[in-house]
Amino acid sequence: MSRESEDPWGAHASSYDRVFAPLTQYIARSMLAMTESRTPVDARVLDIACGSGALLLPAIERAQRRRARGGTDFVVGCDYSRGMVDLAKGKATALHDADVFRCEVQDGQALTDADATYDAVFSCFGIFLFPDRAAGWREAARVLKPGGVFATSTWLAPEHNDMFRAQFEPIMQALPARIVEGLTPPGWLEVAEAEGLEAEARAAGFSALQTTVFRTEFVLPDAETAWTTMLENPAGGALLRQCSEQEQAAVKESFLRGMAERASGPGRPLVLEAVCNILVGTRP
Repeated sequence: MSRESEDPWGAHASSYDRVFAPLTQYIARSMLAMTESRTPVDARVLDIACGSGALLLPAIERAQRRRARGGTDFVVGCDYSRGMVDLAKGKATALHDADVFRCEVQDGQALTDADATYDAVFSCFGIFLFPDRAAGWREAARVLKPGGVFATSTWLAPEHNDMFRAQFEPIMQALPARIVEGLTPPGWLEVAEAEGLEAEARAAGFSALQTTVFRTEFVLPDAETAWTTMLENPAGGALLRQCSEQEQAAVKESFLRGMAERASGPGRPLVLEAVCNILVGTRP
């Protein structure tokens, strides 16, 4: 069995970290800032689906600063992907003391932590992609202490999100009809809007929910890099691998043409608006 089939996100970890982590880490730092006043001193913090460390690393930085002032803050990052965990752990170990954090392979749908372990729980673009989102929200609530803060982020749907529209419109236009006709909307669209997201979080036991639309810009270095990253992405790549070699070449041509038009020429960077929801709540 290939590494890609065993750990698809792990196989994608390096390119994800290089291309997308600057965007997700900016959003993650904003999530931490939005919850700063609600995170107590000496906090135990959990980052569910930590990926390559977008939120984990700044959370560890904060814990390190607090420890320098006598605090005992501690951060745990977990992800079901061994490749992502290895990358995040390696980056964190190179920058921070080992007694400030732990990074481990765990399924966020079935955490091994005891009830009410953490003062703050985060999931930056994590739980919304779980096969069983309800289990992910419930587990996040279960391990959070009463009164603790929870924050998560989800992308808005393509019609409200230029980052997705720019990348997927030219692909969808060029995909063979046999593939397009068999597609169903991805499950995460059910929580792309605040109403759906808050409904699921409330059902899991969170309260005092507040959702903020967060807008920023995402820079793709060039169209070829964007295409390569799309191929390596577990979701986009799986779709493209259904194409024959000739069909995939036609899709690539459409993709590169669309990217070049937006970048005002081939080989130039693309600046796209990225829009997400950041939800903050608490456990009663």
